[in-house]
Amino acid sequence: MTELVWEDHGDFALIRFEGAEQLNAFSSETYLSLHRELGTFAREERWRALIITGAGRAFCSGQNLKEEHDAGALSRSDLRGRLELLQGLTRRMRALPKVLIAAINGPAVGFGAELTLACDVRFASADAYFMFPELAHGLYFTNATLELLPAFAGSAQALDLLLSGRRWSAADALAAGFVSRMLPSADLLPEAKRFAAQVASSPVGAIASTLTFIRARHGTSVDSALTYEVETLLALSAAAQVADTTPQRAKP
Repeated sequence: MTELVWEDHGDFALIRFEGAEQLNAFSSETYLSLHRELGTFAREERWRALIITGAGRAFCSGQNLKEEHDAGALSRSDLRGRLELLQGLTRRMRALPKVLIAAINGPAVGFGAELTLACDVRFASADAYFMFPELAHGLYFTNATLELLPAFAGSAQALDLLLSGRRWSAADALAAGFVSRMLPSADLLPEAKRFAAQVASSPVGAIASTLTFIRARHGTSVDSALTYEVETLLALSAAAQVADTTPQRAKP
């Protein structure tokens, strides 16, 4: 299981996904753990910024494959609960009056890519890439992907990525403005830490006010997207279950 490991840097913190053998894939336990750790971060007044990164060669490869396959057997209420847990991460991250910095050290796939959307700033190593392969896996998008990805990368680019599920290189993400800095792997964390320290030296009120204004540009539409994604995924899941149980007409 991927674990979450803290680094305390005084006025900012770093949290690392530690599950390199599984490319830092998330299970239900990891989602719950991230909820708890974000609560810890929120309560610690001296921490004004948080760096989120991965161990090994990946940032986060998405949801644990076993849980992904098992999701189809969940009841509607259980599936809704799992989805709302997932969506709650984006709600919580965007409500924090502190700066969230994604230091994307490698592939960010599925939930891993969606998680970067909830961050305020994205730095990426030159060999990092993003993928949104949900449709190819018979799944749907979560974490306000349908609102935030077009807002950051443009509607045409977002549709290309969401419908194809193709790899989006760090260089292309930089050119689109989704990533603000692309760095050699060895420089990624040092640069993210320098930036976090610089941010943390600013007045608390000024940081919170800046975040509030920038995030408000997508505020109500993010909430709408989160709700739409849950209801759509539930409807698609129900339709798939009906299709699986419908007798197939014999071919002539």
